[in-house]
Amino acid sequence: MPPEPPAPAANPQDIPLSRLHGLSDGVFAIVMTLLVLELNVPEVVRGLGQAAEAAAVNEALISLIGKLAIYALTFVVTGLSWLSHSRLYTYVRRSDQRLAFLNILYLMMVSLLPFTAALLGAHGNVPAGIWPYALNQMLISASYVLMLRYGRLHALAETHAPIRMLAIRAWLNLAVFIVMGLVGFVQPSLAWFAPSLLGVVQPLLSRLLSRD
Repeated sequence: MPPEPPAPAANPQDIPLSRLHGLSDGVFAIVMTLLVLELNVPEVVRGLGQAAEAAAVNEALISLIGKLAIYALTFVVTGLSWLSHSRLYTYVRRSDQRLAFLNILYLMMVSLLPFTAALLGAHGNVPAGIWPYALNQMLISASYVLMLRYGRLHALAETHAPIRMLAIRAWLNLAVFIVMGLVGFVQPSLAWFAPSLLGVVQPLLSRLLSRD
């Protein structure tokens, strides 16, 4: 393997990578924690009798299934986004102000997830409850692609960084949530199943890329 070329000359206005790591990890941790706050403990009137109270609690828990599904979906997708972000910055050798700003835009999109996930949980049966969530996920993928492109064009990452693989994964995520948003306008009940495509296509994609 040829030796790694020297990193581009540092600029006094560069942002320390440790600060970007700290901010990014902090935002992801807060977002992933806030997602669970939509799962409220059922409020059931006491004094109904044991059987009636148990039935009321069971009914309330069943009504939370949709929100639980959205929580699980969003938590997993957000975790995958964190993994992709962490992997990218494993290869980044320096961050100028523009890359740092793109990273801030990316984190701004990520920080919207608790709101759009809550909206989906409350109004996932109508297009207006679905498309903001799908758009939010699209913007996360698009801003990640912008970071990849900028880092590659300005030689801010190591030459052996898997930029192509990371970009393909991001474009795949973008395509899946475009499908979700479009289906949401036609058949909202089916739009919920679109993100499950990631669980099928991502492993296949990993196998194909590993053969290259």
